Amino acid sequence: MSEVEKAVSCFQARFCCSQALLSTYSERYGLPRSLALKLGDAFGGGMGGLGKTCGAVTGAMMVIALAHGRTAADDTAAKLATTRRVRQLIARFEAQRDVREDGASAEIAVVVLQDAEQIMNDEFRREYRPKLYEEEDVAAVKPLCTVTDYDRKVTIGDLTFRFRDAGHIFGSAFVEIEEKGGARVAFSGDLGNRNVPILRPTAQLAEADVAIIESTYGNRIHEDESTRETRLRQVIADTVKRKGTLVIPAFAIERTQQLLYELHHLVDNRLIPAIDVYLDSPMAVEITKIIKEFPKYYDAEAMRLVASGEDFFDFPGLRITMTREESKTINAAPLPKVVIAGSGMMNGGRIQHHLVRTLGSAKNTVLIIGYQAAGTLGRRLYTGEKRVDVLGERVEVKADVVSIGAYSAHGDQPKLVEWLKTAAKRPMHVYCTHGEEDAAAALATRITEDLGIAADVPRFGDTITV
Repeated sequence: MSEVEKAVSCFQARFCCSQALLSTYSERYGLPRSLALKLGDAFGGGMGGLGKTCGAVTGAMMVIALAHGRTAADDTAAKLATTRRVRQLIARFEAQRDVREDGASAEIAVVVLQDAEQIMNDEFRREYRPKLYEEEDVAAVKPLCTVTDYDRKVTIGDLTFRFRDAGHIFGSAFVEIEEKGGARVAFSGDLGNRNVPILRPTAQLAEADVAIIESTYGNRIHEDESTRETRLRQVIADTVKRKGTLVIPAFAIERTQQLLYELHHLVDNRLIPAIDVYLDSPMAVEITKIIKEFPKYYDAEAMRLVASGEDFFDFPGLRITMTREESKTINAAPLPKVVIAGSGMMNGGRIQHHLVRTLGSAKNTVLIIGYQAAGTLGRRLYTGEKRVDVLGERVEVKADVVSIGAYSAHGDQPKLVEWLKTAAKRPMHVYCTHGEEDAAAALATRITEDLGIAADVPRFGDTITV
């Protein structure tokens, strides 16, 4: 095993995953299903191969989490391991206590793991699908974590690493690894979009001989973020005018908080009509509480608001529904109204119950604000299908389905190229991973043409020695 492979192996607790669980839950946490299956092979037993399926590092998940991605996210993204792998990792790190996270990541990861365990409980009761880990496995994870803040160098043997703020979701990180007297490698994980509320900008890449970079939107350019608020205001105004329901499928990590932040601004400044907003996502509520505990990771504007005493996650008209019984009361709530619920790709969670009731009416709107992987209900609605299956029912789509691309938590092609361009010292070789084939290939081509850097899209199973 090369030293670079050893370095990656040191971090396999962050992105060790299995085919079984990723296949089942990839859409819930924002990872394309096709990539999820390959990621299980790539990292289930350690390094395995970088390939285009290398998820790299995100600070938002710990121990048995994988780079969110997109996570894609809902981000982060969190990709989980089987019981066997969880327990192997627990045993491996129990003596060393060498799993390193920033404090926010450690707290968020526990919530994600607990949420997935509850989903598996439900599916076991409904479909007798075997659970992949138990509640006690989650409890065993957190004590093994050592908090490591951004930019702090940590040395393990001949390897030194540090996590840098990726600006993707709260607590996300890219990682720079250096071998003593040897090679330097950077793994991007998921890199954030520009001008995202609350989050700090993506940190500058330092010196690296090789960079492994995500390519989720390697062939796309996002809408101008300055249009985000205007379009959200218009969608809400249209909903009020039609006296309908605006349904917003949102990932529990980052996307929901961003929505609350912007809705707070719109309500506080009376930029939208009065309307009740239902946050129907217990996981998002728990994540929001954690984010409130770590203001040191906020951007300058969010810090200013906190210092002035504002709670930018709350506003008049916001209704929180934690229990299933409370969630059911939304059905009879007066119109117009806004419902925010997970999962972000609509393949599970409470959002499906709301879609069954709202898709059939032209008064209603479904607002898509995140990546929709192939094969998900979200992708089918995004591409304009007029009949979809939801919770075993065939539903005719009469509701208006709109999207705002500027809400993406992933950087687009210009942002990814800029991250490499502005590095303290540009890498000599770049490998484009964690993206569908056309996106990865387009990004590799752009990097070579614009920056003169050799860029490739590795094949699944490839091993790269630096």
